Amino acid sequence: MKSSLFCLLALILTVESVRGACTYTSSDKKYSYDLSALTATSGYGYLRNGGDGYNYWFNVCANLPKSNCTQQAPVCQASQTKAGQNVPTGYLPATFADGDTGTGSGVVITYVNNVEQCSGNTPRKTNLHFKCVTGLAGLTITSITENKCLYDLYLSSGAACPTSGGAKGKIDADLKKMSGGSIFLIIFFVGAAVYLIVGSIVNWRVKHASGIEVIPNFELWRSIPGLMKDGFTFTKDKIMGLTGRGYQSV
Repeated sequence: MKSSLFCLLALILTVESVRGACTYTSSDKKYSYDLSALTATSGYGYLRNGGDGYNYWFNVCANLPKSNCTQQAPVCQASQTKAGQNVPTGYLPATFADGDTGTGSGVVITYVNNVEQCSGNTPRKTNLHFKCVTGLAGLTITSITENKCLYDLYLSSGAACPTSGGAKGKIDADLKKMSGGSIFLIIFFVGAAVYLIVGSIVNWRVKHASGIEVIPNFELWRSIPGLMKDGFTFTKDKIMGLTGRGYQSV
């Protein structure tokens, strides 16, 4: 039992560490991103045919769960015709940068391989260009380019949109500034409006009421002024000690 709990705790910590490693705040501090939903935890990750005789396997913020490369890495270039000819095109840790069209547009994640270098001691480097597309589920691979061991993959996803910042961030900030009383008043008036509108429609369409009688519970609301007057009079008399006047002690 203890070993099972230990394994479960280790798994939770592993997942949380992956999530923590896949967050980014834009350079102007206005936008926050969390791409952990795109991290593949099984299989070979994401695949793109480079059109150059190689397949490119990659993962987001984590090593490939299974890899065609000999070494563990988040990105792997594997020959389509020659078995065993493969090389990581970058290693963890990843670095983050603002999207191609500025803050709020997405994120660029970069992996660098300084070990298996290209000719001229040129490091291999892979850039994952994430473009924010609101509402787009999963991950769409748009294109890939390679130029002298610089690999650029262009990707689109709703998960690449800011989790805060911009219009959404402003709304969140405004909500945080609101007091409990303000929130209560908003709920109260919205609820009252719904009550009056729906109740009036029901009375008009179902009960065939007309005029002022379409107001929900009209008799109750009409009696409230009188009830308030009685309550005020009782309270005043109680305070002035007049409530018991007219009675004689036995």
